Amino acid sequence: MRFRLRAAAAGLALCLAVLWPGFAATTDDQFKSDIEGFLNKLSKTTHGVLSWEGSDSFEMRREGDAAVATITNARLTLHEAKPAELVFDRIEIRRMPAPGMPSTAKFDIVFPAQSTLTLADGTKTSLSLKDAKASLALEEGSNRFSETLASFAGARLEHASTGDWVSFGPLSMSSKLAGAADGGWSNPIDFELKQIEFFLSEVPVGGAIERIAYTALSSGPDVAALNRLRARMDELREQGEQATTARADALLELLPTLPALFSLVKGETILEGLAVRAANGEPLVSLVKASLGGALTGLSGDTAAWRITFRQNGLTLASSILDPAKVPQTIVIDLGLENVATGPLRTILEAIAKARKEADGPDSQQAMQRMIGAAAMLNPVFRIYEAGLKTKDVGIAATGDAKGSPLSPKGYSAEADIIVRGFDALPALLGNSPYAQYLPLLKVLGTAGADSDVKFHLASAPPKWITINGNDVSGWLIGSTSEPGKPRQLRPAEPPLQGDDVRAVQRSLNGAKIAAPQSGTYDGATAAAVAQFQKQNGLNVDGVVTEATRDKLGVKPLAPEAAPPRTPDVIKPPRR
Repeated sequence: MRFRLRAAAAGLALCLAVLWPGFAATTDDQFKSDIEGFLNKLSKTTHGVLSWEGSDSFEMRREGDAAVATITNARLTLHEAKPAELVFDRIEIRRMPAPGMPSTAKFDIVFPAQSTLTLADGTKTSLSLKDAKASLALEEGSNRFSETLASFAGARLEHASTGDWVSFGPLSMSSKLAGAADGGWSNPIDFELKQIEFFLSEVPVGGAIERIAYTALSSGPDVAALNRLRARMDELREQGEQATTARADALLELLPTLPALFSLVKGETILEGLAVRAANGEPLVSLVKASLGGALTGLSGDTAAWRITFRQNGLTLASSILDPAKVPQTIVIDLGLENVATGPLRTILEAIAKARKEADGPDSQQAMQRMIGAAAMLNPVFRIYEAGLKTKDVGIAATGDAKGSPLSPKGYSAEADIIVRGFDALPALLGNSPYAQYLPLLKVLGTAGADSDVKFHLASAPPKWITINGNDVSGWLIGSTSEPGKPRQLRPAEPPLQGDDVRAVQRSLNGAKIAAPQSGTYDGATAAAVAQFQKQNGLNVDGVVTEATRDKLGVKPLAPEAAPPRTPDVIKPPRR
């Protein structure tokens, strides 16, 4: 898609105040050369997003102590899936004297109040901005931005032919990378956009969002090491596309150095007050709040931790979209890893780089062995701090943790507690899911709580893969094959097991006064009946017909089927 961005008649003022020491000795020719050098490096500065294509004129003048460059019809290319041309009527660049200031260039940008985007098909989209401005601080000699500020009081995009439009209230954004007195560094980022409204004619729907926000913070103990890494990244970018393999190898070599640079990386995105409505005003979607956040801490120390959190509250959907009883009004997912040993983590990263560099060689095999050994020493703790879902009639809440790993010499263990509120409403929620038939089995395994709540305590540790409320249900994970001459083990499966052995179990259940279908299919109702029998008779409760359950039921093994009679060989006379 190609379009042309043309500023309004008043023009676009793009003011750049460049803060460099020793300004007095700088000539106008040198100033112009500096500007041209910066513009020609724009592609590298913006990591390929923008490139400078030239202008109609480039004039220099003096205003007191300030040197001013005016560029008319400045042309840039925005590199998207298809390149797009941007044309600014007028750009002003100012260099001001600033003795004693650090080697940083500051660009103050004022955006036009009105612009028009002309698409390839000739249609036009108008862009209105109110008090839109930005400020960028560029580190001299590195083409890296250390500070970015942007804001506007309002904005509106409108497509003339379709009638589609979107409007924005106030926006503010800031990002600043700064060194600390102790030699460390920090990089806070804040973004907030309010009062968004939109209309899309193709659907057609309209709506609003009260607020979108993003906050982030990263920090580390050594700003000098960070700058060395950034400089190395700049070198790799300058190698160009022809050195892709070499750049990939160099990036892998940098992997082991990354953990020591970061003591904290965290961020959160928030959306509030979403409302979508049909063209006739009918409410379609509304959401009070949703947030997604994550944090990575302690990488520069001996142990690290990682956490991710998603929360959604107050979701409603029109019945034409989804049955209101199935709408997840609230969702909470709060997971994390704790006690991740950073020494083995660095070993793994080193092994990855080594294996890549020495592909298929003996060093690569040794690196892979080191990586497996280091993975066993990570010794993380996985935690479910909180997980839950709430619909109109059902609520699920869970907490839990898992320690170690099967690779660790210390083994592993895991536990979780789950509460299902409104368990009896689950079949309606799951609808036609084939696993809904096993809900009666789960209810037998659970512990009854208030109303129709059912509680489950799950645990896993060798030699038992999984237990529910103390009952070993590992048989669910084992196939139903049997040893020669012994009956097969019947268990919940999809598709369900079938046969005369299933009918024999079902008949014995009825004989024990426990209702069970007589279908010859080991469905959810049959598994629940078996579990009920096991509970009544002090057996392990899992709904699996083991040898102990079969003996207690009094089910006799079926006689093996007679082999079909063998057809005698017929010897045919040879052809003549």
